[in-house]
Amino acid sequence: MNELSIIAPMAVIIFLGWCFPRFGILPRETFQDINKILYWLAIPALLIRLTARADLSTLGNWNLFFAIYAGYFILPLIAWGAGRAAGEKRERLAISVLVSMRSNQVFMGIPVVSIAMGTPGLEALSIYLAVSLVGYHIISISSSQLVLSGGVSPASIKNSLIKVLTNPMVLACFIGIFFSFKEIHVFPRPVDTTLKVLGDIGTGLALLSIGAKLEVSALPSLLKTTWRDSAVKLLVQPGVVWGLFLLLPVSPAMMKAVVLVSAMPVAVNSLVVAHGMGMDDRYAGEVITLSTILSVVTIPLWIRLLGL
Repeated sequence: MNELSIIAPMAVIIFLGWCFPRFGILPRETFQDINKILYWLAIPALLIRLTARADLSTLGNWNLFFAIYAGYFILPLIAWGAGRAAGEKRERLAISVLVSMRSNQVFMGIPVVSIAMGTPGLEALSIYLAVSLVGYHIISISSSQLVLSGGVSPASIKNSLIKVLTNPMVLACFIGIFFSFKEIHVFPRPVDTTLKVLGDIGTGLALLSIGAKLEVSALPSLLKTTWRDSAVKLLVQPGVVWGLFLLLPVSPAMMKAVVLVSAMPVAVNSLVVAHGMGMDDRYAGEVITLSTILSVVTIPLWIRLLGL
């Protein structure tokens, strides 16, 4: 029952976040501002510190690179095929492709890996993020636009690159990698303490923020419309990633961290992407909500399967 001891603290914190706006303690808009603190400050500080400390010899393992990016190409195809078979319209089909590989790596992935695997898991996750974040954004956005419009324009690729390269989490990973390559694995104490304190505030606040956005009462109706895309995200993606690692082995810690973070629900920022690209952003919000609620059941399942 170790998986319950891992998921229970998360469930309690998410529930507390759900209570805040419902009982008038804090308005929901407050958590939007909190997300900005997490996005621009707390999570980047955590990533800089962890990536600088990580053993980057893993970056020389091409199995990690090929497994990650093979998954990024396979998942949109699976989602597209399932949606086409169900007769989905193009706007909704584009959402299926978009969310098939966009895990909530930061606001849920980091807390789950931290609780389940501790520092070794976080170090592996930081390397994974450094390797994957650029492709994560570009491939998901490009493939969904391909479905939506039937083609990818140079302008859309340029805009995607600009957004990726100005993403604070991507920049934080690159900064940490730079220090690690320079063999600066431990910062001076004042700097290290500052980064640690900023990073430590991220886990709890991220889970509270997720809870504040949940609409549990909508669960029955969401199950009818979004079950397929939620299943692809919560069950198929981690299964595909695990299968790829069986073909392309990496260290056990890396494999478990990546599979576990792949089992996270749909990333909240997928809603922003969907709205900006003229897709069915309402449906995107519904998939985010249902996959987050169902992940309370599926995450313990993956924790058990991974032997954590």
